[in-house]
Amino acid sequence: MKTIKNSIFLIIIILLSLTACTKKYGRNDVEKYVRDTLGLKGFTVSRTCQDIVDSEGYTDHLWTVTESDGTAFNVLDDYYYSLEWVSNSLRDNWNAVHVRQYLGTADLTGFEIDDPGKEHPMAGVTLTGSYRSRSELHEYANRLNRLADGCADELSILFDIKYDHPYRTIGNYEKTEADYHGTVSKSSHVDCSYTEGNMINLLLDLRYEERLSEFTAEEIRDYVRGSDHAVGIKQSDGSWYMPDDLICSLYSYGISFPTIYEVLIRSAYPVTGTKDSFTFTGIDGSVYEMSESFIEDEWHYYIKDGVHVPMDAYFYDHFYVGKVKELTGIEVAEKWMIDRKEQSGK
Repeated sequence: MKTIKNSIFLIIIILLSLTACTKKYGRNDVEKYVRDTLGLKGFTVSRTCQDIVDSEGYTDHLWTVTESDGTAFNVLDDYYYSLEWVSNSLRDNWNAVHVRQYLGTADLTGFEIDDPGKEHPMAGVTLTGSYRSRSELHEYANRLNRLADGCADELSILFDIKYDHPYRTIGNYEKTEADYHGTVSKSSHVDCSYTEGNMINLLLDLRYEERLSEFTAEEIRDYVRGSDHAVGIKQSDGSWYMPDDLICSLYSYGISFPTIYEVLIRSAYPVTGTKDSFTFTGIDGSVYEMSESFIEDEWHYYIKDGVHVPMDAYFYDHFYVGKVKELTGIEVAEKWMIDRKEQSGK
């Protein structure tokens, strides 16, 4: 009997917890939300809501709000799984609706519009494009700021500008480190200095020398010296040599094939080929071949004594830095690793 009572008590607690995490929003709640959150006064809320089943299987409730000038937007009573419970809250697409209106009359030279609003009413509107050079990146930033200056103070515009380079898609994985994305508004202009740093990291990681020439040696040096991903090569006396132009992946994937080639060259280790495809004999006597072009069934690999050896994941064209020592005896580390070693006294 005690077990049954405990079970019933537990069920009641669970039901109460679930109930406490959700709230039934009605028309009056939506009116209050619009007044308090958006600061609107002249508007009407639909008398009924539309039930929508979302991608997670929850039934959401979509209300339509009409402003005094006839502009209609939505407020969604959105259900979702959060912190082990089902929760719900109100959100709106007021910004998306007004941005859509503004962009319909603006100069969008160089941009395309990604607008899934018809299929997904709450989705935002995103300006998209692609750039190939540093100067084009700067021009996008200028265009975005000019667009922001022309819209209402309260609006913010989403943008997603991709960095177009020959190594972007290898297999079925995209290198997106230098994509330029975010929001811009009249009160919050954008610059591209952060993305420029990401460009330097990506171009160094790939050893894409042609586009690295867009940056000065001083800019590259300053970026590398300030990065936790800078490459250090351990010397025979135990010190670390920190080149001003070698770096690991921004996403912490490790050291790329082309950068391994540079490490071998600068360490006077016997290697033949180029950064794009090279061969060396490891300390175990095996012959290793590495190339960005080594992909089989969408999976990167390297060659050891003529045998294809798959990387740890399909998109990996990087080794963990400890692999360099395993293959060549040359100890390589990222700056954050070196700092940790020195702090621990190792």
